[in-house]
Amino acid sequence: MASATEPSFLVKGAFHGVPPTLTPAQSEAVMADDPVVCVVAGAGAGKTGVLTFRVARRAEDGSAPARRTLVCTFSRKAADELRSRLWRLGVSGVSAGTIHRIALRLLRDRHEQGASRAPSVLGDRGRLIVAVLGERATPQNVANLEGEIGWAKARLVTPGQYAAAVRDARRKVRLPATIVADLYEGYERERRRRGLLDLDDLLIEAAQAMEGDREFAEAIRWRHRHVLVDETQDLNPAQFRFLRSLLPERPDLFVVGDPSQSIYGWNGAEPGLLAELPALFADARVIRLDENHRSAPAIVTLASAALGAGTAAEATRPAGALPTLASHEDDAAEAHWVARQIWLARRPGRRWSHLAVLARTNAQLALVADALEAQRIPFTYAGRDLGPASDLGEPTGDGLLEERDDDPTDRAPADGVVLSTVHRAKGLQWPCVFVIGLSEGLMPLHSARTESALAEERRLLYVAMTRAQDELWCSWAQGDERGARRRCRWLDEVQAARDLLEEEEAPPSREAISAHVERLKALVS
Repeated sequence: MASATEPSFLVKGAFHGVPPTLTPAQSEAVMADDPVVCVVAGAGAGKTGVLTFRVARRAEDGSAPARRTLVCTFSRKAADELRSRLWRLGVSGVSAGTIHRIALRLLRDRHEQGASRAPSVLGDRGRLIVAVLGERATPQNVANLEGEIGWAKARLVTPGQYAAAVRDARRKVRLPATIVADLYEGYERERRRRGLLDLDDLLIEAAQAMEGDREFAEAIRWRHRHVLVDETQDLNPAQFRFLRSLLPERPDLFVVGDPSQSIYGWNGAEPGLLAELPALFADARVIRLDENHRSAPAIVTLASAALGAGTAAEATRPAGALPTLASHEDDAAEAHWVARQIWLARRPGRRWSHLAVLARTNAQLALVADALEAQRIPFTYAGRDLGPASDLGEPTGDGLLEERDDDPTDRAPADGVVLSTVHRAKGLQWPCVFVIGLSEGLMPLHSARTESALAEERRLLYVAMTRAQDELWCSWAQGDERGARRRCRWLDEVQAARDLLEEEEAPPSREAISAHVERLKALVS
């Protein structure tokens, strides 16, 4: 029988068929009854389980009925995983989705009430940007302008404010800021003429609807009285504004995040928002989850060294193999080495999909794919269901969004080595991980020149390394056709941490043993 402070489903063991055990800090996060709870959860701290158990606990005790609970996730995959876990706990009816999906639903609801026209969503800005650029529509110009418009909208920056905002942020742009501002204005003009909203506009329009229509806002807040937000460290100002609009004056809010895994500042995210939350809401309670239950201790130690954390998080896993750091002559040699090690790393009971190769950019993965093909090793790329608006569907031929339903796919993933950029790998984990391309210019990227950009690149390395559960392999190439490279600057600290671990694990020398025996003799004489 459950105690007064322990949900019955924890005792029954409904989750994965195994009675789950919570650490004191995890239990505190699940059971806290404060109106605003901010959980700072490190890598591998079990935040998904905590989020799931909290929703289930409150649904069971009636303090937050499932049909009145809203969970903002980072991706479609995260939303599907949450719904699946809750279903196994006997909980259904929770609304879960990315913040973009929630905003779209809100706008559709408003349309059905006759207060606005149905939103036509531009899933891919590319086609419209091509029209705006005209003769200047090269692939590079299209990609650059799309990135700048996305950054500006995420930061709630209008075309008229763009040049000053870029200057204040010390943001490196490939086109003169005044030209980008003019093109941005042209894009907005054409978008409005066609009656379209892009993905960022969903958040802006939804927030404006909530702020400008009190009756509608109160109805939405009544429907979603209990709000939980995952990956809070990657919220941008536009997302945060919309989130705030969902909350009443006295909110019921639970947020989870990790400042050390904030990796979307380049795209407009504001890492400082997580730290500011306790000051924004009265009586907010902050709970820290510092234990890493995912990675072997040596991996935790080296990842903390990469981050420059000073001290490593406490690892609860048994000791494992020391991570490997390897250098190679060039990128092709590195890719060949990865393929060979992957072949050797597969053993009985380990599927190909238990191994992953992570890189800073997609281009780096192409050579690895060729090397795997040469070894006849199956592989797959991390899917599109890992992105921040991945539950909205796919753009059609005209760039408009074809909305998907909420049903998770039943297709079993292919058994292949997973190739992924570090950004797409966020939130995932594998028994064996290869982090490649750890050379200056790739990690950190050449374009990362400001202090904040370099700090984000460092966090990106930390995220990559903490995807590994049992085995971690880190590698870099010493040069390419353009000349010599040096390894990533943060690997010096990683190497020093590894050397220390290796020294501690080394068997004692004959001299050390003799000295120890002599000390023991002296104690008993």
